[in-house]
Amino acid sequence: MNRTLLKAAVLSISLLLLAATAVSPALANISAAFKGTSAQTIMLLVALPSMTMVLASLVFGKLSEFLSRRGLFYLAMALFLIGGITPYFMNDLTMILAMRAILGLSLGIIFPLSIVLISDFFEGNERDTVMGLQSVFVNLGGIIFSMLGGLLCAVDWHNTFLAYAVGFVVFLFVYAYLPEPAKIKPAAGPDNLTEKAPLSGKVYFMEFLVFFYNMLIFAFFTNVAIQVVGENLGNAASAGLALTVFTGGGLVGGLLFGKAMQALKSFTIPLGWLITGIGMALVSGMHDFNVILVGCFIGGIGFSTTCPAFFVTLSIMSPPSRVAFSIALASALSGIGQFVAPFVFEAIAGPFNQGPGRFYLLVSAVAFLSVGVLLLLQNYTQQPKAVDVKS
Repeated sequence: MNRTLLKAAVLSISLLLLAATAVSPALANISAAFKGTSAQTIMLLVALPSMTMVLASLVFGKLSEFLSRRGLFYLAMALFLIGGITPYFMNDLTMILAMRAILGLSLGIIFPLSIVLISDFFEGNERDTVMGLQSVFVNLGGIIFSMLGGLLCAVDWHNTFLAYAVGFVVFLFVYAYLPEPAKIKPAAGPDNLTEKAPLSGKVYFMEFLVFFYNMLIFAFFTNVAIQVVGENLGNAASAGLALTVFTGGGLVGGLLFGKAMQALKSFTIPLGWLITGIGMALVSGMHDFNVILVGCFIGGIGFSTTCPAFFVTLSIMSPPSRVAFSIALASALSGIGQFVAPFVFEAIAGPFNQGPGRFYLLVSAVAFLSVGVLLLLQNYTQQPKAVDVKS
C-alpha cells in the first residue's frame, strides 16, 4: 500500500468539513432574491448544516457498528452531493433549507469519520503528524469553498451551489485509494461473549474539554467583526482579514502539530489552551489593529494545536472498539458548544451591562488562560502513565 496516497486519501475527506461556508458570500444575493424573508431565515442557510451535523455525529457511533468505513463514506457523500448541489435547481427557499439540513447530516458523518480513519491507519508519531495535517486540510477546504462560492455567485446566486461539485473529485480519489481498514473486534467478556468496553472518567473529562473549548473559541468567530467594525478599528474587509489571519495561524499550527505533540506529549493540550488564551487576550485587550492581527495569528496556532490534540488523546484513551463512539461524541459536543456559545456569553454579559464584541472576547481569553493553567497543574501532579501519547 502506497502510504503517501493513503494519507492523501484520508486527508482529502477533511477538505469537505467547512463546505457549508460556500454559501456565505452569496447570502446578500439570496436575500435580495427572496425579498420579505427575514435575515435570520437567510442566515439559516449557513447555520442549519451545523445543527443537523450534531444530530448525525450523535448517531455515527451506532452507524459504525453496522456499516464499514467505506460504507459510511459512501453514505456521507450521497448526502453531501444531494444536499449540496440540488439547490442549484431550486427556487423555493424551504426546499433549499431542507437540502442544507441534508448537507449538515453528511458533514456530521464526515467529521468523525475523518478522525477515525486516521486512528484506523496510523499510529504513534505518524498519527500525530497526520492529525496535524488534517487541520491544515480543513482550513484549506474552507478557503477553497469560500473562494468558489464567491466567484460562482457573481453571475447568479444559484451557481454558488455548484461549488459542491468538488465532492465528486474527493469521492473518486477516496474510492480509488482508500482501502477498508481491518475490523476491530470488541473485547471478550465473561463466558466468551463480546461486550463493549466502558469509557473511563478521563475520556468523559476530555469530552467536556472539547465542548468547553469550542464554546469559548466560537466567541472569536462571532465577535471579532463586531469589535473591529463597531469600534472603528477597520471595516468589513478588515474583519475578513482578521479571520483570514486566524486561518493562516491555523495552517501553521497544523503543520507543526506532529513535532509539537512528539515534544510536548501530555502538555500539548494545556499549552494549546494557553496559546489560544494569549491570542484572545491580545485581540480583546488591544486597540491597535495590527496587534489584534498578531493575536488572531497566535489564536489560530492555538486552535490548530488544541483540537487535533483532543482527538489524538481520545483515540489513545478510548478502548479500540469505542474509538469511533468517543470521536463521534467529541464531534457532536463541538457543534453543541458552538451552538450554545451565544446564549452563555449573553448570560455572562448581562449582569455587567455589556454587549457583544470586546467583552465577549475578554471573557473567552480569561477562561482559556485559567483552564490552561489548571490543566498544566494537573499534568504536573498526575502520574506519568495517566495519558500515554507515545502509543
